[in-house]
Amino acid sequence: MANRAVPLANTEFYDRFLPVPPEAQRPAKHDQSTLCRIFSVFKDAKRRAWKEEKVADTFVLAQTEIVNTHDLAPGMTFALSQHRYDADDLTKQKVDGAFFKSEMAPTDGRPHWADQLVTVEFKADSTNYDPYDDNPKKAMDSENKERKRVRGQIISYVELVFKKQHRTHLFLLVVIGKSFRVTRWDRSGTVVTPLVDYAAHPEILYEFLWRISIVSPQTLGLDPTATPIRPDSPEYLLMDKMAERVESDLPAEFRTVTEAESGNVFEYVRTAFRESLDEDWPRWKLSIPQEGGPAKEFLVGKPHFCAKGMAGRGTRGYVAIDLSGKTKRFVWLKDAWRTYYDLVESEGTVLQLLNRNKVVNVPTFVCHSDLPGQSTRTPEIWDLNYERRKSAQAAAQPAVNVPSTSTVSPRPTSAQTPGASSSFSSSLKRARSDEEERLDMPPPPPPNRTDTTGVESSQDVCPLRRHIHYRLVVEEIGRPLHTFIDGHHLVSVIYNCIRAHQEAVEKTNTLHRDISGGNILIYPCVMYNDTSDTKEIVLRGLLTDWELSKDIKRGSRPRAARLPERTGTWQFMSVFLINEPKKAVEVPDELEAFFHVLLYYSVRYLRSNCQDVPLYMEHYFEAYRIENGQYQCGAGKSSTMENGRLKISDKNGYLQFNSPIDRILQVWLEWLQAHYEVRTYERRHKAGLPNIEGQEPLQKRRSSLAVDQPPAVKPKLRSVQSRAPTQHPPSSDVHHDAQRLVTHQDVVGLVYMCLQEDPDAELPCSWPLDDKVEDRYPATTRKRLATAPTELLERDSRSKRRKVESIASFSTASHSVPVRSSVQSVKSSTDSRPDSGYASGSVPLLRHGSNP
Repeated sequence: MANRAVPLANTEFYDRFLPVPPEAQRPAKHDQSTLCRIFSVFKDAKRRAWKEEKVADTFVLAQTEIVNTHDLAPGMTFALSQHRYDADDLTKQKVDGAFFKSEMAPTDGRPHWADQLVTVEFKADSTNYDPYDDNPKKAMDSENKERKRVRGQIISYVELVFKKQHRTHLFLLVVIGKSFRVTRWDRSGTVVTPLVDYAAHPEILYEFLWRISIVSPQTLGLDPTATPIRPDSPEYLLMDKMAERVESDLPAEFRTVTEAESGNVFEYVRTAFRESLDEDWPRWKLSIPQEGGPAKEFLVGKPHFCAKGMAGRGTRGYVAIDLSGKTKRFVWLKDAWRTYYDLVESEGTVLQLLNRNKVVNVPTFVCHSDLPGQSTRTPEIWDLNYERRKSAQAAAQPAVNVPSTSTVSPRPTSAQTPGASSSFSSSLKRARSDEEERLDMPPPPPPNRTDTTGVESSQDVCPLRRHIHYRLVVEEIGRPLHTFIDGHHLVSVIYNCIRAHQEAVEKTNTLHRDISGGNILIYPCVMYNDTSDTKEIVLRGLLTDWELSKDIKRGSRPRAARLPERTGTWQFMSVFLINEPKKAVEVPDELEAFFHVLLYYSVRYLRSNCQDVPLYMEHYFEAYRIENGQYQCGAGKSSTMENGRLKISDKNGYLQFNSPIDRILQVWLEWLQAHYEVRTYERRHKAGLPNIEGQEPLQKRRSSLAVDQPPAVKPKLRSVQSRAPTQHPPSSDVHHDAQRLVTHQDVVGLVYMCLQEDPDAELPCSWPLDDKVEDRYPATTRKRLATAPTELLERDSRSKRRKVESIASFSTASHSVPVRSSVQSVKSSTDSRPDSGYASGSVPLLRHGSNP
């Protein structure tokens, strides 16, 4: 969370974030002399004389007298935990202490992250241990190495509290020798009070301790829509019962099923739910408000995945029990802090549109909602400081230079924000911040200048993203893409998702804008085979995670991005999108992303002539360079798009899999090379594409593909030859190949034809049965090269998005790719990247020509 700290004075901090309830009364024993006597032991201490443990012990003695003797913080108990970690905490983190409700205060000296109300960290009395800097001429997030380390340590504690609890925000008290700061954390950033000497001003510290004891749990940051489930409750027993193994559960493998089996739950779904019932993890009942009706409720345990980092969406995914309806079922629940910004609908709204238009191979919407009153407030304080700074600057100018109030539009407040407890205007909605969990997405370099408020002076727009707490439920629960069976299955899954993308564009003008391996899932479903009159389990592809999608107008010129921030996942983004942050995402960018997904999973999990897979993966997918202060695409991916060759080394030549995947990659790459040649020439000469005689109009090409049949127009493939870059105008053949990526038609046709195994097919292909191998890019072999942009970032930098690779894939039966009969089970291998996605608790039944 670099450059995300915003200053606020103590009094205003308390009044804004810890308002005194009308019925509250201060204890009669509260007076200045009592507080001075309690903290007098600190007043005589020599600066830098106390170590961290001495600070903690002395502070505990003082607060014990405050709480127990004088009852100045009723109902609260402070407990130390600096020497022991929670038994179930694999990170083994030991925060110094925390405040608890008295009835829940631990006595075993462990942190008990799930029960903390206010976290406390002690540091020795030294400037080097203060994570923030009050110097108005410097950034509040100090760049000092030791102070950055302390800040990173604190962020890890905050992240763990958010992970173990359902929270909107967290207060954390930092005690540095004789001084303290109060911090408030949410998904946008941190509000920080100035450093105060509590020995000289004990009333300021006391005010904080008293207020946290009288405000509601919701004011302290606990989510009121998340209710803990007690072990003796009916919901707890229901979760145990539905987690039990059932003999009739179906394996996720290609096979025929009987009529009685067709409605059963898949084994992997029940197993995933059972594993979420960790005895050391609390269980919750989550509610999702519904307009015009009662809230829907869902039972969850430990999240199947949890995005790392504090800044951003903080996405969590659960295999949940849907309590609505008589028959309880498993569903997928996504809990996230979605970004509030212009022109982008919530993911649930997009899914409803796709479902209404019968777009294939996308999740099935169940319900969704923003949670009322739950939005981040740190940007509100940034705006407040901004207004004060601008007012001070205006007051300092000669009267003649001060603009009249009639020409200056005041920055609106947050009262207009849906569900916001304080306000901001829709005119201040932010563009999507790609730091928000995009997988290994490098953020822009940090700003070089700051103003007197400790925030960036190079911007008049708040750099902090506003987030709203959001929940979405869909029917499908899936498995990661890396669990594909073989190369033919991998290509068929990606084909399903290209079809989903095509229909979304053609039927609803919706562009996904985040094609990645984590958003392509494998989804088992039961289909009826008219030919054999049987029901079969088929493992298909599902295109998920539509939260970054955007409505586009067919035939209209795409608008540039509103802010210079990339949208997508670094490894799979097109070269143009990486190198040009202001570029709008277009269909060719998305088709290139599908190419990179196919290449990534082929190199990593299929047999090939690549001898050093880690080196190739880092060179092609992870590498980057910095040019004019911006991250740019690495040489591996860039040169491949320019030269049209998948070169692995001077010794071994070019990448080969000895399967039809070679043909797909070579032809697809030829079209990509033509696309880059034409676009590069066009930009250099600032000229439009020349008209090519006989070229089919764009609108006709877009509508020429029937959505419920195999491709009606199959691409005519020439011999594959890479073209050397040239300064001459691209030929008509190059223009024609570049146009193949303007719509999905030719890519769909290419992949479909290569999937055919019928010897009478137009392009018969022979697919190997045993080409999948163990992971050739495991975590132990990574980062041998200084390629990942995240290596340049500090501990508290913006978090990488860890996308979940989950299940699913589906398209209508009549245009589906041929699937070979097999009884081989999809093995659940361990991938180093966290898995997430969608999956279905029960088996959907589809007939030929029906929509999923």
